[in-house]
Amino acid sequence: MTNEKSNIENIIDQINSINAKRAAFFLVLGFACYHGLLHLRYGSDSCRWLLSDGRYKANQEWQPYGCMLHRYSQMLLRGKPLLRVLYSMMAIQLYIAFVQHLQRDYTDGANAETNLTYTDHKLRLTIEYIWSPYLSAHMVKMFREWHAVTEMPSVVIVGCGLWSIQKSNASFNTIQEYNVNLTRLVQPINKLHEHRTRVLWSLQQPVNPAKLRVEFQMVTNEQIDLYNKAAIEVRSFADSH
Repeated sequence: MTNEKSNIENIIDQINSINAKRAAFFLVLGFACYHGLLHLRYGSDSCRWLLSDGRYKANQEWQPYGCMLHRYSQMLLRGKPLLRVLYSMMAIQLYIAFVQHLQRDYTDGANAETNLTYTDHKLRLTIEYIWSPYLSAHMVKMFREWHAVTEMPSVVIVGCGLWSIQKSNASFNTIQEYNVNLTRLVQPINKLHEHRTRVLWSLQQPVNPAKLRVEFQMVTNEQIDLYNKAAIEVRSFADSH
């Protein structure tokens, strides 16, 4: 019998804690360099690819590149007493989808232009949809009033702009007023953040002009981009996401 070791045995002999640590180090270093190059090229916020880059998984769920989409069960929502959704047609869809996640037989008969409330007593959870289509002094006042209530919201989702474009007939002058009211919201948002309320600002989504209702035919993606740009610039001074 020969005492010579086979190639596999020689490889096994080389596997030890020191070599394993070296391999792990170079592997981590490679990933760090790769992601560093991505951040240099595209920026540090990978979640900006949330809708633009990704793929559909086998179950037809959207998986964005660079982000994890978490599934929230009813148990995870326990102890989150109040969630408020402010504004509009996109927000009513969010409200309905969220309620249907909690109550499968909930019917989609909600009117986007009225305030709505859903309460789950078992979860001690209340979801409020507040019809507030304009970023006006009224909305700023509403944020300030929440500072004095005994039950402050855990999460506030807010976003508007579409109705301002429609009301002003796509006037660029309205963007200045929108920007001023955004600035007035910074302090109330920061105050809510001090009480552990998370404020999520929802940017306006692009539109397909061919599918717009007649009363919104003046809305263009150029206008939407300007409103979103104003929101992003002012949001950087507020504790919102």
